[in-house]
Amino acid sequence: MTARYVARCACGNVELELTGAPVISLVCHCDDCQAGSRLIEALPGAPAILDAGAGTPYLLYRNDRVHCTKGAELLEGYRLKSDSTTSRMVASCCNSAMQVRLPSVLHWTPVYRDRIVPPAPRLEMRIQTRFVPAAVAVPADLPSVRGVPLRFFTRLIAARIAMTLRL
Repeated sequence: MTARYVARCACGNVELELTGAPVISLVCHCDDCQAGSRLIEALPGAPAILDAGAGTPYLLYRNDRVHCTKGAELLEGYRLKSDSTTSRMVASCCNSAMQVRLPSVLHWTPVYRDRIVPPAPRLEMRIQTRFVPAAVAVPADLPSVRGVPLRFFTRLIAARIAMTLRL
């Protein structure tokens, strides 16, 4: 049986259906993820996104395995720069961060892990920890890397092949 998860905004008006296992489940500490999370957290009534280590927890899914099943018209995109091709999609009803829309050439969609109806798949790693502010300690709960590990790229390549072959 294929795993299915649901990502739901805080008030329940927006839902994403996630089919199968994620490509990877991680916490990203890059400067863009920190800035994007702070931008969304500053919206009125927005749920917290950043964890104690200034990281943003995500599940990365193949694009063909993420479908908005409820409230698509409520999704609003936020960009760090006006010319950015990356949009952080927020449920405008309750300012819940839902997913990140990346440039169309990329084949994966980061979904904010905190929006997953429990139980969510376990986190596997922390990446880009070199961007963590000096005053913040990176939690020792997961393997952490200063950059992006080979395992991350291997999983993305495997997902691209599976998607191309429609597996």
